[in-house]
Amino acid sequence: MSDLRIQYDEEMVGAGHPTKEDTLNRLMLAEHDSAGLHQRTTLLVQEADPDTETDQAALYVKESSGLAELFFRGADGGEVTQLTKGGAVSGSGSAALVGCLPAWSSANVVTLGSGEVDIQGSLCQISSTLTKTGLSGFSAHTWLYLKVQAPASGSEIDAACITLDTTAPSWSDVYKAWYIGPERVIGVMRSDGSGGIASFSCDGRTYQISSGSIFLLNTSSPATSPTALGVGLPSLGRLWWYGQIYMSQANAQVYWIYMGSDGTEGSSAGAIAKQNAPGDYITPFSMMCDAAGNVYYHVYWSGSGSVQVHCRGFALPAGMAR
Repeated sequence: MSDLRIQYDEEMVGAGHPTKEDTLNRLMLAEHDSAGLHQRTTLLVQEADPDTETDQAALYVKESSGLAELFFRGADGGEVTQLTKGGAVSGSGSAALVGCLPAWSSANVVTLGSGEVDIQGSLCQISSTLTKTGLSGFSAHTWLYLKVQAPASGSEIDAACITLDTTAPSWSDVYKAWYIGPERVIGVMRSDGSGGIASFSCDGRTYQISSGSIFLLNTSSPATSPTALGVGLPSLGRLWWYGQIYMSQANAQVYWIYMGSDGTEGSSAGAIAKQNAPGDYITPFSMMCDAAGNVYYHVYWSGSGSVQVHCRGFALPAGMAR
């Protein structure tokens, strides 16, 4: 763009002169009309996020993944939000997470498939399958969160950017995803009894324990009034989970099991398993836990028996599902 300032060899002339160019208003009129209203705003690419004072906010352009993108920074050096991606305005849904599927290889090795993931407004890529080794030494039967940090330069994620953390993530309403600090959580795993990675499968929508289960309950004296039962799921809010109930009794009798996501649902309706003959029975089911990761259960019976409840997997929440 040419230099529109008044030059040293020009006259200072205002609007309306019959023969001379308006030089006083030329710079202002380049992006405003004669009333001072914006016609457009052209922003130059900044090399870094600008500082903001307590009574300021900044709308600016910065390079991301090789493109000039629009950003916003709140007051007092606040959160930075990328407003466009690939030149298009970002929507309000979950931030981009395409592919990047984790897969179990061994007790201390997992792989991460190719794809792309938005990390705090910057789109990063995995161009080919990554292998992460040395995953061991965790406490037994602990939830582990797969997190990815933005690369120090460029947009290509390597194995060094990937770690497992036992810290429960938090939902970022700014970035529409789960985060532990500045690192985005894109998956969840569970340690086995030896502190390695328990075998699992993940199709981008659900997490499935490949062998065994989370053993929630095993009792011959089940509660007869609504009682909280910890599902043992990771701290990701209300999750839709699925499992099996095992019932066993020696005599012909009425034996019903009720279960729901709160005390009301687990009270007198919605029996998920029932039997009235001797034997062992297995019933699959699925339901949502409450925000604390509990369901409520109780039994109605007229004799004696036992019940086991197992969790086999759960649906991944928004911001983590593909």
